[in-house]
Amino acid sequence: MTTRVVLPYPVVPGQDPEKIAKRFKAEPDAYREDRAASGVVLERAYLQHTEMGDFVVAYIESEKSFMETMGAVANPTTEIGRWFVEQVKEVHGIDVTQPPEQLPELIAQWTDESATQRGQGFAFCAPVLPDQLDYGREWAKRTFGSEGMTRTRRELGERLEIVWIAHTQQGPISAIYLEGSDPDRANREFSRSADPFNVEFRENLSRIYPPFIDFSEPVSGVTEIFDSEKIGGIDLTGRARQASQAPTSG
Repeated sequence: MTTRVVLPYPVVPGQDPEKIAKRFKAEPDAYREDRAASGVVLERAYLQHTEMGDFVVAYIESEKSFMETMGAVANPTTEIGRWFVEQVKEVHGIDVTQPPEQLPELIAQWTDESATQRGQGFAFCAPVLPDQLDYGREWAKRTFGSEGMTRTRRELGERLEIVWIAHTQQGPISAIYLEGSDPDRANREFSRSADPFNVEFRENLSRIYPPFIDFSEPVSGVTEIFDSEKIGGIDLTGRARQASQAPTSG
């Protein structure tokens, strides 16, 4: 089983949001050794400029459970792993060695079981209205498993769409990861789609999110800053990655 997690990390003002990614890319062997111990087989990160400030939105896939993976990351056995823990606290103001007051939660996940290849990634975050969180959970559970979701996401060229919620002192923040042939294009096409399913989808998003977040406009300000598949051509366990490997349920 593959565990998929997408989480938002605020950037402390004045800090370099790409500091961690730069070292990982500069020391790929040390990076892979550290992440292999955590069960991580894919890691991607995106810098997003928002009205709340800058965020790094991280997406990982692991062969271990969420708790096992996060526990291994918080208790590293390598030098670069210990450096990572220190830098997350410095750059993002988060101490990963301390459990959060409330664990993040997987809200919804859609995968195209017919897909035969991995795709490009795209991730972003947005605050959720606290009094609409329960509605959002119920709506997402019902919608992501629908035929309309599969039909429209295939039309957009998507292979994976996943939503997590991080519970922060500022309230719940959703983190969304898309994967497909061209998720940036899919983002633009979804925002202007007249398909009844997508129109209703956007209407529900407008209920769940604050008024300043408008999904009838493409999500902007997102830049990829790290992709573990691009630092050596092998996955983090050292096995040759299969170009035909598709997302699996988890």
